Amino acid sequence: MALLNRILSVLLALALLLGGLLAAVEIVLALLGRPSWVLPHEQWSTWLGEQTWDTDPVRAGLVALALLGLLLLWPALRRGKPSALSLPPRSQGTPAGVSVSASRRGIETSLATAARRTSGVSAARAQVSRRRATVRARTATRSPGTLHAEVSSAVTETLTDLGLAEVLRPRVTISTKAAR
Repeated sequence: MALLNRILSVLLALALLLGGLLAAVEIVLALLGRPSWVLPHEQWSTWLGEQTWDTDPVRAGLVALALLGLLLLWPALRRGKPSALSLPPRSQGTPAGVSVSASRRGIETSLATAARRTSGVSAARAQVSRRRATVRARTATRSPGTLHAEVSSAVTETLTDLGLAEVLRPRVTISTKAAR
């Protein structure tokens, strides 16, 4: 989601910059007594002076702005992927207040490596979200049905070794495409 937020931020910033520049040019032209460049500000000023809060165009514009604001807030408020996942303490002697975590990318690498170590897997990728670990493996030599159980077992074992078996649900997909 961070990429979507960045793209939306850049587009909104460009729109505001261009709108601001256009408004500044129109204001300077009006102060110099010249005709408007793009926006007919005399006509707009007259029309806007006739509008009240109760007119339909004003209400429609306000509703549209509110919806646009909510649409822009939705990706910003949505939770993204965690950068790190907490690991349980390894021993009873762990001091209070000490927490151990593993990076999401490190966990993804461990799961992909565990899947690739399975006989018959030519390539594997893993993605970790807040609740799920998704592993996509490819094989060129074996039946996906028989390989699925072995890769699932390897992924589950790796999650158990990390202490994340209860936190992340594994999902394994096997395809028969040739390795790239």
